[in-house]
Amino acid sequence: MLSFLYTENYKNLKFDGKVDLKNLNVFIGPNGSGKSNLINYLRFLNQCFFAYSDNPNNPKQVSRFDIAIHHLNRVLDLDFLPPAKVRLVYGFLQKRDSSNGLVLDLGLYITQSLGSRITNVREFLYQGIDLEENLHNPLYYYKIHEPEIGMGFEYGNNKEFDLKDIHIPNNILWLQESFLKFPMGVSGEEFSGHPRVEAVSSIIDWKFYNANDMNLEVIRTSEPKIGSFDMYLSIAGENLASVIDNLSYYLDFEDALNLAMKSIFPKTRRIRAVRVGRLSLTIEWHIEGNNEPFYLNEMSDGTVRMLCWAVILHSPQFPSLLVIDEPELGLHPAWLSVLAQWIKQASEKTQIILTTHSPDLLDKFTDRLENVYCFYPTDANHYGLKPLSPEVLKPQLEEGWELGDLYRVGDPTVGGWPW
Repeated sequence: MLSFLYTENYKNLKFDGKVDLKNLNVFIGPNGSGKSNLINYLRFLNQCFFAYSDNPNNPKQVSRFDIAIHHLNRVLDLDFLPPAKVRLVYGFLQKRDSSNGLVLDLGLYITQSLGSRITNVREFLYQGIDLEENLHNPLYYYKIHEPEIGMGFEYGNNKEFDLKDIHIPNNILWLQESFLKFPMGVSGEEFSGHPRVEAVSSIIDWKFYNANDMNLEVIRTSEPKIGSFDMYLSIAGENLASVIDNLSYYLDFEDALNLAMKSIFPKTRRIRAVRVGRLSLTIEWHIEGNNEPFYLNEMSDGTVRMLCWAVILHSPQFPSLLVIDEPELGLHPAWLSVLAQWIKQASEKTQIILTTHSPDLLDKFTDRLENVYCFYPTDANHYGLKPLSPEVLKPQLEEGWELGDLYRVGDPTVGGWPW
């Protein structure tokens, strides 16, 4: 799981030290404060953990690093002029041992603000649970001494290599297959349990969901083919029937899903994936008092969205990190208490990062103030993060305020409004 995050010179984020994370992390703040930047900071690392594209029409073999950088858009803090460096640090804890951690420390060299070729000039992986705890004794590292490609490259244990022999000077080298096969000093038998490999497996498994990306028309009309191995809902949701079908092989999933949807649609009797023709799937929604099932094209937008969130949050197989961006969109306010409860329950089984603008949803996290982080302006162009706690809001809580109420009125301790 992620234990902390830290950045330097990255967009508009300016942290006063590292940001410690928990199993449940709720981020709030006004538009433009940095919530999307924080999510993209995580998504960047996830997108880097894949090999080169094998598209035959791509002779240059554009790497996932290039794609991830492209999605980041403008990376450098606007207070700095290129050339300059951006630092991205990710801390990890092994769930079975809270005293044993890893830190991945990246340095990106930016040559110009837009349209540049960004080079990964510094990369350290070291043991520890704190920022720079064992930076000078890394498990693995590489660094380019000069920003120009080929001007001096150091990898591993003070061994020198020529960049022209590496072929991927701007990619994250510790993720590449050739380097992952046998990490330095590790035998083949030890490989599967090596911390470097465990970190890779975890980050590849991260899932990102934004309510804006759920394509309700596609979800309603899609009839995915039988035989897929989908266990996670896609970003657009077109594989919903496949996921429900596959997860139904777990003994309790179908019961959990039906109970979840009954809590917001009490007449629900059963939801299931069924065969259409010989090779496809669709979803039937059985309602009390009706002999014929309903289908998703007969259900409201909010009901279909809640079904998607129910599948994600009641899955018997969770990703190592679940990032949920503004799940309240398109939902009836009365259902947000149910959604909040689903999120809390899921956070007991995996790590969750949640962003929201909904005061109604935030009301339901008044009992989890220690899991809430507020973006606040550090100056005219930057935002930091501060954690809340019952102690910080004690006067307001004693007067009967809830978190969403404070957010709605723009309480300075919580913020939320852009003025």
